[in-house]
Amino acid sequence: MKGRILSGNLRRVLLVRVALPVLLILALILSAGQTLISNFIEERMQRDLQLVARAVYLPVSHAMARNDLEQMQSSMASLFGMTEVYGAYLFDAEGQPLISFGVVNPTQKQAEDALQKTLAGEFDQYERIRGRDVYSFFMPMFDAAGQPNGLLQVTRRHSDIGEQLKRLAYGSWAGFGFISLLILGILVLTHQGAIGRPLERILRSIQRVEAGDHGHRAAVDGPSEIRQLAAGLNGMLDAIQQAEAREQEQRLAREVIAERLRQTETLAALGQLSAGVAHELGAPLSVVDGRASRLQRRLQDDRDIHELDDIRQQIARMASIIQQLLSYGRSSRAKPRPLDLAALLRRSQSLIAGEGFDVEVESGPEAMLMGDSLSLEQALINLLRNACQACPEGPVRMHWKLDQKIHVYIEDAGPGVDPGLGEQIFEPFVTTKTPGQGSGLGLAIVKRIVEEHGGQILVRRSELGGACFELVLPLETPEQEVYA
Repeated sequence: MKGRILSGNLRRVLLVRVALPVLLILALILSAGQTLISNFIEERMQRDLQLVARAVYLPVSHAMARNDLEQMQSSMASLFGMTEVYGAYLFDAEGQPLISFGVVNPTQKQAEDALQKTLAGEFDQYERIRGRDVYSFFMPMFDAAGQPNGLLQVTRRHSDIGEQLKRLAYGSWAGFGFISLLILGILVLTHQGAIGRPLERILRSIQRVEAGDHGHRAAVDGPSEIRQLAAGLNGMLDAIQQAEAREQEQRLAREVIAERLRQTETLAALGQLSAGVAHELGAPLSVVDGRASRLQRRLQDDRDIHELDDIRQQIARMASIIQQLLSYGRSSRAKPRPLDLAALLRRSQSLIAGEGFDVEVESGPEAMLMGDSLSLEQALINLLRNACQACPEGPVRMHWKLDQKIHVYIEDAGPGVDPGLGEQIFEPFVTTKTPGQGSGLGLAIVKRIVEEHGGQILVRRSELGGACFELVLPLETPEQEVYA
């Protein structure tokens, strides 16, 4: 039973565990108070009867001394007329009734016993007279010599006292019932206002979070305990959200690490492949190119010479692809040295001009960087070549600026790079050129070289309308000799 009560709702627990003990204590106090009040009322009603008897004692005593029967009857009649009196009786010294007023009269035996008891003075008792329960008060009568010469008995119905006490009990318990209901009602209302509604709001907040609204937080209001509960719930939700965010970040970090590991493995595999291709194809291609050159010098037919020239061009293309594979799979082993940025860009412009491409280089602030000039030149030439091939009619522009780092921009007015490709254009064998126009290794080589120099490469839309490749490189202030 106790377990079922404790498992009920908070309102029931409050009523059973708080209100009920309080009401039980109040009931015990009321019961004890009723006992005290009942005793007081009973004593008061007895005392009232005794006062009535004492009020007629002197007139009756004087009348007995004079043997004035008429006066005795008059005095006794006035006594019986009072509402507190149920019966009034006067006996002589032998217990013989002289005057009786009442529904029932005491027996001779009761009168004689009462006379014996009054020898010690006044007394009272509850007794039964001819089947009626009464309360009797006895007063001895004395003659002029001080000798007992009679007995005055005044009675009151016991039921009068009982009914008075019963009315008191009924009224007390009725009032107690009303007060109990009032207390229970106040407890229910105050519980609903101070505890029930705040707890219901917290429960609704929990249900919203359970339904998927993870950003919801409970309102911190109500009594201090409810506020602490709401604050604790919000803190727990914040901690869970932070843990989920950390888990998400860790998951993304693991994915990035896994992707980098895959790329590293791909680079390693490409490096091995490049070394094998260079070893297996480099020498045969050189032999084929040498023999084609000798045949070209001996032949006289222009058509045969032209066909051999086409063969040598394809051999050169194959050699270029092999060289790109070697460049992609092989890191620079040159010792970094301080380089003048402007001279490096001008030299790259000159080299690409030798291939028949025109590039505009805008002047910029002086800057130095640490690196391998040959590798950086290769990266710049690859970017410039791509820009010129994408925009044969121009313009192609190269410029730079400084903040905490060096920012080199290569822009063209060509079709640009599809935004959907994103970082994929820097992966090996990914190209936007038509088949046969590129190997897809140029930008991958550029990215490798830039990252080897501690930088990064970005691509976005150019102000010229085409693509803009941005090289971000560390800015150095060399203390040694600067190499152009």
